[in-house]
Amino acid sequence: MFGSHAAAALAFVDSYGAVAVFVVFALEGALVGKVLPARTLFVAAIVAVGVEAVAVLPVFAAAVVGATVGQSAVFVAVRRFGVDPTSLAVVPVGEGRLDGAGRWFDRWGLPAVAASNAVPGTRGWLAVPTANASSVSAPRFAAASLVGSAAYVGALLAVGIAVALGFGGALGLLGAEMAAL
Repeated sequence: MFGSHAAAALAFVDSYGAVAVFVVFALEGALVGKVLPARTLFVAAIVAVGVEAVAVLPVFAAAVVGATVGQSAVFVAVRRFGVDPTSLAVVPVGEGRLDGAGRWFDRWGLPAVAASNAVPGTRGWLAVPTANASSVSAPRFAAASLVGSAAYVGALLAVGIAVALGFGGALGLLGAEMAAL
């Protein structure tokens, strides 16, 4: 019924809860290769905890804060220590993509950071060119990162709730069918 990633994500969330979501999103934010696909883990976490606001809020917060912490760590590492994340094998972003991200930032500024964080596939790329070629402070970068990550995770939350309700409805129908037998 579940794919292997979804099953592993459910087991991970069941064992470690929102901490697992925080760690995976922090690694994704830091441009480090994915331990588990963050989107799959997040949706699995929503399915695991249910759709009540009290249960969903810690998972949502863990994902947003984790992504922001990871991206801020990259920003600070580049700005303060001159780290070049593209030289690391675990970072799946090439120099060419960073050049394109730099042009986005040159044209749009901090709103480009928020917008890129809201779009799958470009999340976190602007941390490096923003740190290298701008006078943006770390707190302002973190705020823009947080806004974009909240939009991204909000969209994932909608998907997670739809999946959770879909599974719940399907399980309810299955239960009614089994009871009728």
